[in-house]
Amino acid sequence: MAKVRYLSRVVLLTSLVVAGSGSICAQPDRPISLIGSSSDRNLAIQRAERLVEDVRSLSYPEISPQDLGVNGFRSNSDFFNARFSITRYLTFRRLKTTIFINPAVFGSSAPSDNALRAIVAHELAHALYYTTRNRLRLFGLVRLTSSEFAAQFERKADLVAISRGYGDGLIEYRHWLYENVPRKALKVKKRNYFAPAEIKVLQEILNKDSKSFDKFMRKVPRTLGELEEAAKQLGSE
Repeated sequence: MAKVRYLSRVVLLTSLVVAGSGSICAQPDRPISLIGSSSDRNLAIQRAERLVEDVRSLSYPEISPQDLGVNGFRSNSDFFNARFSITRYLTFRRLKTTIFINPAVFGSSAPSDNALRAIVAHELAHALYYTTRNRLRLFGLVRLTSSEFAAQFERKADLVAISRGYGDGLIEYRHWLYENVPRKALKVKKRNYFAPAEIKVLQEILNKDSKSFDKFMRKVPRTLGELEEAAKQLGSE
């Protein structure tokens, strides 16, 4: 029975990794122009590789470049994903995370470079999590089927990126994202990720008290009201 439970968890974890656990956006109402030719795709991947390496070397030096890969994928709805190698996981080899980037994000309605760097910082926060947790801890990712855990997981990645100076870029990216997803998807986006107004308050709090980062990582804020209350308490101390 224990072996069956183990195998079922492996299958579920595999499906979650294949599905991806990074930043995902839904089908846009206004089509985003896809990059069609293979040469354009290769140029997009090269640009993505430079982008990931720039952010890694500047803000995530604890991640080895050998532990990262960059690849592209085609989708009308998803733009970024961070997935660790399930093969390496199952064979107990050193984990490698691939940052998947949809070439469409570099299209005519692309977000700013500042926004792109910020969302890459979010994905690298996931990569940092994967590379610093042991395999038993990574089994906990099966809980991504829970909306509550998924929101905590994604907001923690936002917190790491914000703490490393990417708050303004994340604000830009979220504004762009909100304009390119259908109305029905906004509820999920705002549940799983910090909204611009929440990021602004987070930046104010972390600028005043860096220790708040650890507190928020232990108990992730879920509403603007929670953050405003935390800011109010900090101001009264």
